[in-house]
Amino acid sequence: MAEIPLPSKKARLIFIDVMRGIAVLWMIETHVVDVVLKNYLKTGFIYNMVNLSNGFVAVSFLFCAGAGFWLAAMKKTDDYKHFRPPLWVYLRRLGLILILAYWLHFPALSFQKFMLLDSAGWLKFFECDILQTIVYSSVIALIILMLVPKIKYLPYIFGVLALIVFFTAPAVWNSDPLSVMPAFFGALFAKFPISKFPMFPWSGYFFAGAAFTAYFMAYENKKKLATILAITGLILTVGIFNFRFNLEFFPGAQDWWHCSPFHSIFRVSGAVMVFAFLFLIEKWYKDKWSGNILRLCGQESLYVYVGHNMLVYGSIANYGMRYMIGNRLDTLETSLLILGVCAAMYATALGWNILKERDIVKARIVMAALFALFVLIFLVNPA
Repeated sequence: MAEIPLPSKKARLIFIDVMRGIAVLWMIETHVVDVVLKNYLKTGFIYNMVNLSNGFVAVSFLFCAGAGFWLAAMKKTDDYKHFRPPLWVYLRRLGLILILAYWLHFPALSFQKFMLLDSAGWLKFFECDILQTIVYSSVIALIILMLVPKIKYLPYIFGVLALIVFFTAPAVWNSDPLSVMPAFFGALFAKFPISKFPMFPWSGYFFAGAAFTAYFMAYENKKKLATILAITGLILTVGIFNFRFNLEFFPGAQDWWHCSPFHSIFRVSGAVMVFAFLFLIEKWYKDKWSGNILRLCGQESLYVYVGHNMLVYGSIANYGMRYMIGNRLDTLETSLLILGVCAAMYATALGWNILKERDIVKARIVMAALFALFVLIFLVNPA
C-alpha cells in the first residue's frame, strides 16, 4: 500500500457524505414501509426488489461510519495516541451517540417503573441496534489504532478483522451468549430477533468501510481504482446473489440472509460499488440542489436517524406511526408519507445544522436543556 495521505483539516469528502445521506433517507423508506404499508401489498417483483435494496441501507450506514472513522483518525492519530483534546472530543461524541442509542429503547418514563423491569424488559433495553454497533466498533477501532505502532498496518488489520467477523458470525449465532453473559453484554452478540444489529456480523461492515477507505485514499489514481471497484462490486453483487443457493454450505450458516459470510460479502460488494460510483460522478452532483440535500442529510445523519425513528416507531416521549397508523396504507399513501417524512427530516436537520454553525454554544444549551427535562420527568414521574 502506498503512503497514506492525510486529508486537510477542513476538507470533507462529499461523496461519502452523500452516500451516508442516501443511506439514512432510504432508511426512512425502509421503516415507513415496514410500519404503514398494508401487509397484503408486501409482495410482487417491485416490492421484492425494493426490499432487497433495503438490505444495503444499514450496511452502507455502517460502511460510511467506518470510512468516517478512518478519515478522522488519519488527521488525529497523534492526538489520540497522546491523549490530547481531540481524543476526548471524539469520546464525548461516542458517548452522546450511545446515550441516544439506548434512549431510543428506553422502556419507561419513570424511574420507579424502570427499576421494576423484568428480565425481558432489561433485554429489550439492552438490544444491540445500529448505533450501538457503530459506537462499540469505533471503540475497538480506536483501541487498535492506539496500540498499533505504525498506521500502515491498520488497513490490513481492519480488513482481516472484517473477514473474521463475517466468517465467525454463524458460530456466534449458534451459541447462546445470554446463557454465559449478563444481558448487557449478551445482547451485543445475541442473534436476530433479540438484537437487530448484533456485533456479528454487523461490526464487520464498519471495519470493511475503514479498510476500503484507507486503501482508496492511498491509491494515486483514484478514478481508475473507483472504476475497477464499481465494476467488480457490480459483478460480485449480481454473481453472489444469483448463486446464493450454492453458497449455503458454510458450517453453521442456518440462513443465508442473516449470518452467511457470503451474504456479508454480497452486501459489502454492493456498498463498495455505490462508494466507487458516487466518487466517479461527484462532479455531476456536488453543486446541484440534490447533492446539497443528500450531503446535508449525510452530515446530520445522527439527527435524521434519531428523528425519523421517533416519528415512525415512537419512543417513551411520543407515539409513532406504528401506533397511530399501523399497516393500513396503500402504495400511493405510503409513498406520500415517505416523501413527507424525508422533507420534515431535511427541513429540521437544516435548521439544526444552521444553529450549530452560527452558535454552537446555543446548540449545546438546547441539547443540555432537553436532556435535563427528560431526567427531571424520569425522576419525578410516578407512573
